Amino acid sequence: MKKSTTLLALMSALAVGSASAAGTLSGTTIQNTATASFQDPANPTATISSTSNTVSTVVLPKPGFDIVFTGGTADAGTQNDLSTTTVVITGAVPGQRIVTGYSVVNNGNVALTVNLSADTTGADSGQTVQYFLDTDGNGVADNNTPLTSVTVNADDPATTGVDEGVVKIVQVITLPTSPAQINSTSVFGASPEGSVTGTAGNDPLITPGNGYANGTTVYEEGKAVDTDRQFTRVNVFVPSLDNTPNIPPSNPVDTTGTPITDLTKVPPVTPVDVPTETTGKPNDPTPVVSVPGYRNPTPTPGDPTPGGTPIAPNVAGDAQIAYPTADANNAPDAVTFTNNLTNRSGATDVVQLFPALANGTVDPAYTFNPTTGVFTNTTTGVSIRFLDPITGNPIAVSTDPNNPTVAQYPTVTVPNNTSVVYRTEVTFPDPDDTSVTPAVTVLIGADSLKDADLVSNSNTTDTILPPAMQFGDATVAQGAVASPAPVEVVVPGGTQSGIASPNNTDGTAVFPMDVANNGQYNDSYTLSGSVTFTDAVTGNPVVVPVLYYAADGSLLPRLNTNPTSPDYNKFVTPVVAPGTEFKAFAVVQTPAGVRTGDYTVSQTALANYSTITLTDTNNVIRVSPNGSVAVAKFVAKTGVTAGSNPANGINNPANYTATGANGARPGDTISYRIIGKNNYNQTVSGFFLSDTVPANTTFASVALTPAPTRTIYRVNGGAWSTTAPTAGLAAGTVIDVALDADSNNLPDSLAASAELSADFVVTVR
Repeated sequence: MKKSTTLLALMSALAVGSASAAGTLSGTTIQNTATASFQDPANPTATISSTSNTVSTVVLPKPGFDIVFTGGTADAGTQNDLSTTTVVITGAVPGQRIVTGYSVVNNGNVALTVNLSADTTGADSGQTVQYFLDTDGNGVADNNTPLTSVTVNADDPATTGVDEGVVKIVQVITLPTSPAQINSTSVFGASPEGSVTGTAGNDPLITPGNGYANGTTVYEEGKAVDTDRQFTRVNVFVPSLDNTPNIPPSNPVDTTGTPITDLTKVPPVTPVDVPTETTGKPNDPTPVVSVPGYRNPTPTPGDPTPGGTPIAPNVAGDAQIAYPTADANNAPDAVTFTNNLTNRSGATDVVQLFPALANGTVDPAYTFNPTTGVFTNTTTGVSIRFLDPITGNPIAVSTDPNNPTVAQYPTVTVPNNTSVVYRTEVTFPDPDDTSVTPAVTVLIGADSLKDADLVSNSNTTDTILPPAMQFGDATVAQGAVASPAPVEVVVPGGTQSGIASPNNTDGTAVFPMDVANNGQYNDSYTLSGSVTFTDAVTGNPVVVPVLYYAADGSLLPRLNTNPTSPDYNKFVTPVVAPGTEFKAFAVVQTPAGVRTGDYTVSQTALANYSTITLTDTNNVIRVSPNGSVAVAKFVAKTGVTAGSNPANGINNPANYTATGANGARPGDTISYRIIGKNNYNQTVSGFFLSDTVPANTTFASVALTPAPTRTIYRVNGGAWSTTAPTAGLAAGTVIDVALDADSNNLPDSLAASAELSADFVVTVR
């Protein structure tokens, strides 16, 4: 029982870093003198003694030493290997100093100089290991002077309360900072390994030294090298970040790591309408599909969509897509996304955000201004800001000196098992509505400052699909042009043909048109147009709608089928996919009675989702002259009702007949009414009436009726004159009469549908 108690005491002492002395200190002299006692022969009642010589013995060295964990952790065993040691530090970061307390214990009776070296078997390269005194055992080095050896006195058993046989030290492992030397899979660690070089001579009485044979190397507890180690293992922090589209998290925090209590700052995912309707679907003026999504809860200056651009997250694809409409200005547009960054590493992480490439490195196309917080791509004109969801301010770059690595970009703090909510504001040039417009795609990287590299630990994608379109005259290739300015010649009132109408010979004008979707999402288009003709008779405007047909000759669906609706003459195309076009045929049916001339066809194409509105006004309808000049001659006859006896489409005046029997005696006069009518759809120039003096008569008079301000006359093709012909001209004389309101002695023009009347009187011979 006594032996067992002694062994337990020894183990306890080692556990707390105390020396268990081997006994009397080396070099101590043990002296002994013997005595003999006996009765004095001369006096039996007395006892006398005799003293021997003194014998001296020198205590020789009995060395022994060990290095143990300070604080009670057992050494050796599983601690002898880096992979099995139970002393493990987790979550270490680049540049971190890992401090472990050790005690160098003298278990012998002689002072020893213990050499210290670091055993790093199994550890990755790049770390540095140093040892420092820690006299009071508080885990903090006493100074900055590294140790390579310590001298440990033997514990003097004669003293109490003082353990001279222990020297306390700390092992400091400093991790590398280079990404080439440390990453999330790196393993570091070390064990102090003590050794003593023997100094004993051949005769221990003469040269006892430290008790170990001179020149020999002895390791802890006299064991073989590398069999009594006390490893500290260091596992590097492993970031566990998930950078995602807006998925309202259960534990949202702002960019400083503060819990968000105002959940209106975290937009809920609710149904939104986005333009993903099936391409080719006919008669769909609202080409949208309801999908889960959101709009930014705070209006974004420059957002082209009223009420905010709808954004549809794709959780499986770790992306979200924005579908902005168009606006009326040329200023840059902006869309603000909400993103979430979740930390599941087991510890608070500090993370920087930046535009990234697919491999996680910083996208070199962007330059960063830390003052404004703006990333700018000078090639595309796209700029990015990361914003706090509460303040709306740009997220700042952390300058905290405690960051394991230096932050270079906007920095957020993410406690474990929380999700930081941040906004990504993307500003992009206002699309040219007539050019092919690419998508704006931003890959956002999130890099933990607790690792050494500047590589994103988790990427997410924010994409903007801008709209664009072309509308104009059809081309063979994709797109439309405005330059041809086609002219269609029509005959007013002519045959009404379809989209295959020939030019020049009928009343139908056809203009092949292209509606090209140069944007990035599906859309349908509402087409409308009109032509304002002029009535040849009244001069009043005659508005005719443009009808739109598909290539198969079918009329496109009307926006409203009620003829009284203002949308009746608006026509809806099928849904058109990005990068494709719809070929429509603009058809105008020219009515009869419109004045000859060139008329502009005004057309409008409205993109039903994007709201882009384009016009085309370079097509011309040329109305050709059409008609004739009708002439009717009537003779005076009393009692004839006006209009009862027309000729050549001209009504007879009252008391004049075109065919009725009539008679006259020699010396009587015969009165004729000559009426000329312009039935052309345009004014005819140089208009005059002519008649020839009939046989058996002589000329009496001629006059326009009603009488104008100026009349000119001509006899037998001579010169025009304001002097009326003389009565009595013989039969066969040709008399011409005309208006001359401009006094140029030339016949005036006669407007479309206008009439000129003259009374021609002869005398029967």
